[in-house]
Parts: sequence; structure tokens; C-alpha cells
Amino acid sequence: METVKTSEALESQIMEDARVKARHILESAEKECARIRAEGEKKAAAEAAGLEAKRDERIAALRQELTTTLPLDFMRSRLSFIQDALAKALKDLFVSFSNADCASIISRQLARCASAFAGATVVIWHAGLSADEARKLVKESLPGATIGEVKPLAAEETDKEAIRGVIVETSDRGKRYRGTMNEMTQFLLEEYREQLVTALFGKDVTQ
Repeated sequence: METVKTSEALESQIMEDARVKARHILESAEKECARIRAEGEKKAAAEAAGLEAKRDERIAALRQELTTTLPLDFMRSRLSFIQDALAKALKDLFVSFSNADCASIISRQLARCASAFAGATVVIWHAGLSADEARKLVKESLPGATIGEVKPLAAEETDKEAIRGVIVETSDRGKRYRGTMNEMTQFLLEEYREQLVTALFGKDVTQ
């Protein structure tokens, strides 16, 4: 009877030892798997970052290569397209303005010339604006000038679209100011070209 008990106890001890060893093996395997998985994720992240950096470098290199190898005619066409698109966008914008809006824009520019016209008698030619609107515009912008005649522009001078505005000239024809939407368009294209291109096409176009 004692032999049976001893045998059962020994068998139970062996089973317990086996379970402990199996648990240790599983724990070690899980730790090793976690370590391998972490290293794999780290390597994958590093490779992805490296590939992304290489992609960015390649794109930059291709852009530089294209920039230096593009035919001159293409660059001229591109610049011409941008110029035409800007001019059209501004023309469409000005055409949508009311006479009061146009007069306000022109007035601010004309006011900068007030000292040049101070004490002079001026003649006003107008297009798109009525005689009264033109007179009011010049009176507010050039308070030191005396307004003489107010005339409509001749037909041959108003064949361009978006010509609305005034031309102010001293009676002796010594000084003249053109304040029309065409001049405003040219002013904006010269002074704010980059901002306009960015607004219309996005910043990548200017790079």
C-alpha cells in the first residue's frame, strides 16, 4: 500500500514539474515572440521612414531635373498661361463690381496724386461711370484741384473690356492720371503677382 502511495506521489510530482516547465516554456516563448514582434515593428518603421525619405528625395530630384530640362518654349507657355489666367480673373472680378466699388478703388489710388494736382484745373474723361460719378470721384480724391470739363471718353478709347474709370488731366496737359480698371489690373499684376498666383493656383506653382 505504501508503494502505491509513493508511486502516486511521484507521478503527481512529475506532472507538476512538467506543468511548471511547460508554463516557463510558454512564458519564455511569449516573451521571445513579443521581443521579435517589437524588433520587427521597429525595423518596419525604420524601413518605411527610409523609403519615405528616399521618395521625397527622389521627387525633389525629379522636380529639379524637370525644371532644368524643360524646354524654354514650355516655360514661356506656362508663364503666358498664368499671366492670362490672372488677367482674366481680375477682369471678371472688376466686371462684377458696382460703379461705387470701382470709384472707391480708383479714388484711393488717385488720392495719392493729390499734391501733384493741387491748385490746377483738371479735365475729366470718364467711361463706364456717369459724369456725376466721375466728378464726385475726382472731387473727393483731389480736393485741391478745380474741376473743369467732364467728358466721356471717345469710342476708340473705350473698346477694351473693363475700362471703367476716369482719366484726369490738367488743363495745360502737363499732368495726366489714368484711373481705370485696366490700370488697376496692371498695378495688381505688377505689385501683387506672387500673392495672386498663390491664391489662384496654390503655393506649389511659385516654387
